[in-house]
Amino acid sequence: MLVYVRREAAATVMRTIPIKERMLTGGRFLPAAGAWFLFFIFLVFLAGRYYTVIGSEIYPVLHMVIEFVIVAVAICAALMSWYDYKYKHELKMLLFSLTFCLVAPFEFAHALSYMGMPDFITPNTVDKASTLFIITKLLLAIGLLAAVVYGERIVVIHKSALIPTLSFLLSASVIYLIVTNLAVLPDMYDAAAGSQTIPKVFLGYLVIAIEAIAAFWILTKKWAQSQGLYLGMALIIIIMSDLAFTYYLNPYDTYNLLGHIFQVFSFAFIFKAIIDDALGMLYETNRTLARQREMLAEKNQQMLEADRLKDEFLANTNHELRTPLSAIIAFTEILLDERTGTLNEMQKDYLEEISDSGKELLGRINGFLDLSKIAAGKTVLYKEALNVYELINEVSSKMRPLFNQKSIILAVPRAGNPVKMWGDREKTGQILTNLLSNALKFTAPGGQVTVGIRQDDSTGVYISVADTGIGIEAVDQEKIFQPFQQVDGTTSRKYNGTGIGLALAKKLVDLQGGNIRVDSKINKGSTFTFMLPTGETEGKGKVS
Repeated sequence: MLVYVRREAAATVMRTIPIKERMLTGGRFLPAAGAWFLFFIFLVFLAGRYYTVIGSEIYPVLHMVIEFVIVAVAICAALMSWYDYKYKHELKMLLFSLTFCLVAPFEFAHALSYMGMPDFITPNTVDKASTLFIITKLLLAIGLLAAVVYGERIVVIHKSALIPTLSFLLSASVIYLIVTNLAVLPDMYDAAAGSQTIPKVFLGYLVIAIEAIAAFWILTKKWAQSQGLYLGMALIIIIMSDLAFTYYLNPYDTYNLLGHIFQVFSFAFIFKAIIDDALGMLYETNRTLARQREMLAEKNQQMLEADRLKDEFLANTNHELRTPLSAIIAFTEILLDERTGTLNEMQKDYLEEISDSGKELLGRINGFLDLSKIAAGKTVLYKEALNVYELINEVSSKMRPLFNQKSIILAVPRAGNPVKMWGDREKTGQILTNLLSNALKFTAPGGQVTVGIRQDDSTGVYISVADTGIGIEAVDQEKIFQPFQQVDGTTSRKYNGTGIGLALAKKLVDLQGGNIRVDSKINKGSTFTFMLPTGETEGKGKVS
């Protein structure tokens, strides 16, 4: 199946090239082309000025080396252009591949048919080598012209992997037919006269005319890409090569040798053009990626600034909210004091609800403020040697009434040999408080929450809080340590909260050089364990 699309004057390619780059590239086409033209004219002049016939013991070997170089470059050009076509589907790359897939076998057959080489299928003659040569030149000229004129199109051929193989097989078949039927073809070399025939000279000039049209097409279309420049150079050199071939009188003379040398240069320029075209998309992609990286870095900087402003806003807002809220709680407690007046039971209940709600709200505001300080790098740690049992008893004593109120057993380890850890007393107490509050929230009445201690001399002290609550899915166990994240699902929606308790606990653990993890199973409960080092690792008063 073949899909054919017309490109609008190479607009797609031209859009990818900056205007300044196009002007510079197009501007250097004529000077470079003129310089190469003068250089090769000078070589032609030298070949004529010092004309000679090279010895038959040297020229065949020299000719074979040059031809093998030409064949190798042709095969590389065929494969490179075919691979480029697979990704870009440009018709010019398909035509380049087909052209060189046909040219390479013909060039090889021409080399094997040269005088001084072992017979190739049939006895070698100058006419045989010249016939294969002129057909090679016609295929090359027509293929290049087609690529230049019709290359601004997209052709999609499915199963394109067969193209190189079929092209080589076709070329080999045609070569065999030509070699075995030379008698029915016009002579290209007159052995008796020792010169080229009129048909050979005519076809040579026809090849030159086709190549000149292709070069003129590139110039008038103002191909701005470097591959257009190199292809134009190649066409000029090919013309010089074919002119040299029309001049030679002896197959071993300097004009023939110069023509082959020019052909090596021309194939090298064509290969360079194909490489530039193949890599052009890669270069453009790299430039696009570089621009996107710059834009991404700029957006990232803007996001960081927005995040900083957000943290600053939260810190300022929470700080401002604490003052009136503390006043509400204080005045509520004053009103509950009997010395300020007598209240009925309903009024006492309402004031107690106001006080409890205010304290809960103040706790959440403090949590937001702590997160903001950590994010802004303003948290101050005062590290000291802590007695773990004393810390656990202190925190559990404050929270035990809440556990009793919900009929949940709070089990703490009995004091034994002193266990020391190195950390901030207030921050470590806050970590344990947040873990106990989390266990209390997700454990049903009648359940149990157990605090455990384990000491590892090589790492530190491990404090665990295990509950018999609802548990956490494995896929959600990382998410719960992210700020404002809570486990989704019908079961968890009945539990209120802001999702900062565990996130704050993790950040406070990280600040003190420890780590925290969770082990949980659905409907079996969860165990949160955090570790803090046992020895002094950082000085007191460090700002993190």
